[in-house]
Amino acid sequence: MDAAQDLVVQLVGTPWAFFVVGLVLAVGSVAVFLPSQALVVAIGTLLVGGDGGLLPVLFLVVAASIGMVLGDLGLYHLARSVDLGSRSWFTRPKVRYRAAPGRIAVLGRFIPMGRLTTNLVGADSGLDLRRFLLSCVLADVVWAAYCVGIASATGRWSREQPFLVTTLAVVASILLGLAISAIEKAVRRRSEAAAAA
Repeated sequence: MDAAQDLVVQLVGTPWAFFVVGLVLAVGSVAVFLPSQALVVAIGTLLVGGDGGLLPVLFLVVAASIGMVLGDLGLYHLARSVDLGSRSWFTRPKVRYRAAPGRIAVLGRFIPMGRLTTNLVGADSGLDLRRFLLSCVLADVVWAAYCVGIASATGRWSREQPFLVTTLAVVASILLGLAISAIEKAVRRRSEAAAAA
């Protein structure tokens, strides 16, 4: 753990920080075990705690968004080459995704394993590349801005312990994602019940 912390501290203040963030988030579209969110929040917290001003924080949002979009596109093309449609569990989500790809993609970014799942469903839903790309850009920018926003808020609050703040931010994000998912399911069930009545 100390080695990972030292690596993150050494990266901050160099252009390599943005490259590493973009690379980890691109690969993270498939390798969901990578600590993508923790990395973005940790680097964001350290950037806010430094004297670089707003520009490095904006670069972090851009690097994270570009990395995520590239990873999403790679997964889209990979998933299109595999027949996922034969799996019954893809049927209903495909219909919902086609109806509101941007909203579903944004929600998916805040749910554990949600990015992978929504990208697979989006790729297999018959959604054309342009609409898929637009939904991913929206979702990825919102997610990156959220992570950096958490880092900005908490980085000013506790510059002495950025990794404690990072842990709290990641837990808060997961809880937020679960809450958003529960609310979205409740609203959907209510609208389906009203439509059936």
